[in-house]
Amino acid sequence: MKYSIIIPTYNKCDQYLKPCIDSILKHSNMDDVELIISANGCVDNSFWYLTSLKNQFDSLGFGNHLKVVWSDAPLGYAGANNVAIQVATCDKIILLNNDTLLLDQPKNQWLDLLDAPFKANEKCGISCIIKGPSEPAGRDFAVFFCVMVHRKVFDKIGLLNTEYGVGGGEDTEFCIEAEKAGFEVCECLDKKWDGGLYTGGFPIYHKGDRKST
Repeated sequence: MKYSIIIPTYNKCDQYLKPCIDSILKHSNMDDVELIISANGCVDNSFWYLTSLKNQFDSLGFGNHLKVVWSDAPLGYAGANNVAIQVATCDKIILLNNDTLLLDQPKNQWLDLLDAPFKANEKCGISCIIKGPSEPAGRDFAVFFCVMVHRKVFDKIGLLNTEYGVGGGEDTEFCIEAEKAGFEVCECLDKKWDGGLYTGGFPIYHKGDRKST
């Protein structure tokens, strides 16, 4: 396997998680993928869905390509990702929001696009779709709704800072610390802002912030 895809999820299984995973299964070569679902604080039908998903993976011969990390308590964005990062086995780790959908594309295109900056730039530590300014930090950062992070970055600077709770700053801090450690944060494609959303060539739709590329 080449990639560990981590999806933190907190309820809204039918609205977000299931469509997200369906799009991954449709547009990814599962031989290349380890899928890790970090379910935290879920009180909806997430447990039953993930049980059926495990059975589906087993029937397809990919049983060891799915891991479920379950926590009865809500962990927040950083906490939910961190527990999953610790069980990931691949060097290329993708943090993917559950409210994303992969759009129609050739198999593995989205993975190839995220991986390309690492092949082109030996200093790349984080590959992202959207890199933009943080006014409080006065620095650019990768928006973590879909990023690929090399394991060597976590090994060097540690995991995401959980002090931000539900989310909203840990991605900025992580990128700053990565750059301090000598890594580069690289956009995988050019993008444009039309005043309402980002557009570009990356085949994904992000529901939460109405960002599409």
